[in-house]
Amino acid sequence: MTITFKSLGDYIVDRTESLDETLIQEYFIDRSDDKVKRLLDTEQYLLEGSRGSGKTMLMKSVELLAKNTFGQNSILAVWVSFEESIRIERIKIVNSLLDPFLQWTMGKILYEVLEQIMKLKPSSLESLEDRLFKIFGSGNRGDYSYYSKVLSEYIHILEKGDIEDNNLLGDKIPSTELATILENPTSFKNFLVDLIKDFHLDRIVLLFDEAAHVFSHSQQEKFFTLFKALRHPKIACKAAVYPGITNYGKYFEKGQDAKELRLDWSATNLEDLNYINNILKVRIQKFDESYWNKLTINRAVINTICSCSNGNPRFAFHIIDELENSRAFNKTISMPRVIAALRTVFDSKWKEFSTLKQRLVKYKNHIEAAENLMKEVIIPNLREWNNKQRKSRKKLSAGFYVSTIVYDQIPQVFDILAYSNIILIDYSKKSLGRNQYGYYMSLNPSLLFTDLIIRDISEMDNISTNIDANQAYYPTSQDLKVVMENLGDDNEYQCSNSKCDYKTADETFAFCPRCGNKIQISESESLYKILRSHSIDNLKLSHKIIERLKLKFSNIGEVYDAELDEIRMKYIQDVRIEMIKNAAIEYMAG
Repeated sequence: MTITFKSLGDYIVDRTESLDETLIQEYFIDRSDDKVKRLLDTEQYLLEGSRGSGKTMLMKSVELLAKNTFGQNSILAVWVSFEESIRIERIKIVNSLLDPFLQWTMGKILYEVLEQIMKLKPSSLESLEDRLFKIFGSGNRGDYSYYSKVLSEYIHILEKGDIEDNNLLGDKIPSTELATILENPTSFKNFLVDLIKDFHLDRIVLLFDEAAHVFSHSQQEKFFTLFKALRHPKIACKAAVYPGITNYGKYFEKGQDAKELRLDWSATNLEDLNYINNILKVRIQKFDESYWNKLTINRAVINTICSCSNGNPRFAFHIIDELENSRAFNKTISMPRVIAALRTVFDSKWKEFSTLKQRLVKYKNHIEAAENLMKEVIIPNLREWNNKQRKSRKKLSAGFYVSTIVYDQIPQVFDILAYSNIILIDYSKKSLGRNQYGYYMSLNPSLLFTDLIIRDISEMDNISTNIDANQAYYPTSQDLKVVMENLGDDNEYQCSNSKCDYKTADETFAFCPRCGNKIQISESESLYKILRSHSIDNLKLSHKIIERLKLKFSNIGEVYDAELDEIRMKYIQDVRIEMIKNAAIEYMAG
């Protein structure tokens, strides 16, 4: 007799990459706000939202919609993930004419485009084969997989990083014709345009997932330069980005080179709450209808969970998961159990700040300032403010205003909080009076409940965003004044002479006072190297598995590089090996 075990974790898995096409189509909830249409139109877009807000699910669903309707409109939508990008930093740049990161990026895009054409245009395979034969200079007629395999192998060579420097790329690339295509963004765009003509496509829509966070600071600038260069009436690029902490570079302008498409949310908007409610309903009912019944017997329970998601399905899943871990589903779910689960989940979010400081080294001081500002200033002030508002029977507050002058001086502080789903920022300017303007920033409702800023879900109906019902922070506000004074330019400058060790934080130096050579910005250690050196303890694995891994591996980089069979050991076989490898890849990708 076969016994089937069902796990709630399989139904509320929080990474879309773990879902197959059938489940993506079954689980996707359309907010009916035209974002699906926009991601398939001819415009360039930046899809902006915090971690877990549903960007990947939206993009994958758009790709599947285009695939299912390809016969009607010939829109070729291609989803491209860049999780392995950080590996490319291993290759030293000694020749400015050959950029391994750009070759890898364009190679990944080309690979996914060719794969989609092969799937969706079977009648054109013969002409595609002729084109591929010219590119690769070899191959077996009728064996279409050969070309994908060759391109995939070249991408893998770049990822493995066995190449010491980029001068050696010419020896590894399969053909000079492919080298010409991947030589620069212009030649690559021209090749894509030729494909569109040859195969009678209406357009190619490139859906770039995680198109900023997984890249290093310098890779981000290169990527968005490529993004801009690919602009064409028949090529539409869409990139998923996080708010604030993205380096677009000096040649890319948000709003001009790409329109912004934000995943907005309000904890007091009924449609937004229903969106999260429907996501949870579809998945939990499929797992066990009785679980959904227990969540909805008391509407305050499910409403609190949906509100505390802060528009982030992944965060809602974590709340449900914590309720399951605490065995709350064994009986009627009470509000104290929900609040306890919220506190546990949010405690882990604060712990992520220490990891975030390691990941985003450039913003380390801003991350520390953001955490301190929230814990020591914003939360206590807001709690005290609402206590006074209650006594006066006035509207309550769920956030605060920040003067645009303050924001413009330390945007990273607030953007990091938004990135971490701790606040949501409304970037529409509001008048603060006295000829000053500001942005409204709302707190994640989990903080409102667990820090007793808001006492229960019913008080959410008594919240106002009007300036007279909220606190505002100005350049003269002492706490913000201190933060602005302490956060200056984090760049360090060094002498360009390798034999001179002079360094300074003063950006006004043009030449070294010791030897007279030019002063340049110090190159910080690559994010790739930093992440590789982190302890295995950072992986999202059980304590027992981590202790076993330590017998063989000393850091995350070694696990990340290891072949599957190299991870194999006693008690760690096929299923756990895959789980360990995925944990290392996820950590490196963020």
